[in-house]
This record gives sequence, structure tokens and C-alpha cells, in this order.
Amino acid sequence: MDVPAGAFGPGSRWQFPHYFEGESSVPVTSINDLVDWLATCEYVSDSDQFNERDLWQQPCDFERLRRGDCEDFALWAWRKLAEMDVDAEFYVGSVMCGGNPESARQHAWVVYRVEGDAFLFEPAACGGQRMIQPLPDVMDDYVPHFAVDRHFTTSAFVGCLIDSSREAAGDSPEINPT
Repeated sequence: MDVPAGAFGPGSRWQFPHYFEGESSVPVTSINDLVDWLATCEYVSDSDQFNERDLWQQPCDFERLRRGDCEDFALWAWRKLAEMDVDAEFYVGSVMCGGNPESARQHAWVVYRVEGDAFLFEPAACGGQRMIQPLPDVMDDYVPHFAVDRHFTTSAFVGCLIDSSREAAGDSPEINPT
């Protein structure tokens, strides 16, 4: 399904090829390189950093500032994985802590595949073991709404309908992206 970039969230203001523009200044040759570099970055909300509710940084800007929120970390990691020719998708949706729907919040993450195994990549998490986990181990906590792969093919998931119906019933997840 062709999903317009704006459906991914209010901070998604460009078409996805835009996030691959500009020369990256961070050389990476492995997933460990990604994890190590991301560990040097600081998580900060868009309201604190830019005085805006939601703003998605271009990965080159994220590299320069070394700070951002979940979309900024995930967009950078997605781009770098694609540059390494790894099958990866950038996702937005809801994440729940410990399977508790009341703890759901809007979120962005990456899923990548290596040799047939799928992994969830939480680029803004602290520590490599929390950043990368086998997808089957954690997928119950993630409700995808939309995704885009390294070829810029978009997908929509039933999760966007589930959260929309929760919102209509007054049981919406927190809408502040983190």
C-alpha cells in the first residue's frame, strides 16, 4: 500500500528518499558499529530540543547534533543499515511496556533481517543488549502502524486501525512521541 509520508506522524514532513540525502560523516561497517555510535548520542524530546511537538531530523543533522528522539535514532539506523545492504524497515506505531495496553505510547523502531532471522532494533535504547533483540521475543509489545523499507516501499498495518478504535473509545495511548 502506498502510504503518504505524512501518515507516519506529524514530524514526517518529507518523502522518505530525503532521509538518504547528504553525505554521512559516520563510517559504519557492522551492526556493532551502529550500536557503538548510537551509544554516544543523547535522547532528548523534540519539545526540549526544538520547541516543537514533533520534528524528524534528517540523519545528517542527527549525526551533527548527536541528540534526538526515537524517530531520529531510528531513521539514522535505518539509513545506515540500508547503506550496508541490510534488509531493514523503519516502523512507527505503539509500544507497550510489559504487554500493558495502558502503558502504550507512540514510538519508532527498526526491524532488520540477517540470514533469515528478524531482529527488533531499538536505536534509542541504552546498551547493545537492549537495542537489538530477536523480533519473536518482543513483538507482542509492538503494534506497528506504518513501515517503509530500504527501497521506500511503504506498508500499513492493522495496528493503526486498532489504535484508532481505542482512541475513538476514549482509551487512546499517549500521543507524545518518545
